[in-house]
Amino acid sequence: MTIKNKCGYELLKYIPCKEQEIMNYKNVTGAGIVVKVGDKFLIGFNNWRKQWEIPAGGIEKGESARQAAIRELFEETHQKVDNIEFKGLIKKKRPSGEIVYNAIFICEKDSISQFIKNDEDENDEIKLWDLKEDIGYVDEVDLKIIEIVQR
Repeated sequence: MTIKNKCGYELLKYIPCKEQEIMNYKNVTGAGIVVKVGDKFLIGFNNWRKQWEIPAGGIEKGESARQAAIRELFEETHQKVDNIEFKGLIKKKRPSGEIVYNAIFICEKDSISQFIKNDEDENDEIKLWDLKEDIGYVDEVDLKIIEIVQR
């Protein structure tokens, strides 16, 4: 199932598991969240990488994967969520060749809050995307993650 994005990250494998099993894997370094609103998905345009992507990022010291996913969602999109569901782990290869795992969560919302860009935001904008509209480059790894969590 290898999917590679323009930054050189490769999605190697989806691992369905229970959230408490995360500790059985070494190198769980990140967490991401797929937010679904109706039949659309929340994505942000990352102004550093010049691509559309789902909210995700590194797990900070002392933080659980769940806490990281919620924090990253807020930092990148200014959205708050309460009820998120763990979907499994994504095994990835970094451009350096290092193998890491990302915890993946999903949640459904009725609507999203307004996004007002701050100077320190890594996203220029956010949108609800139907997976069909031509919006430019969307990270291929994230597209596969959206597909996976819908199963």
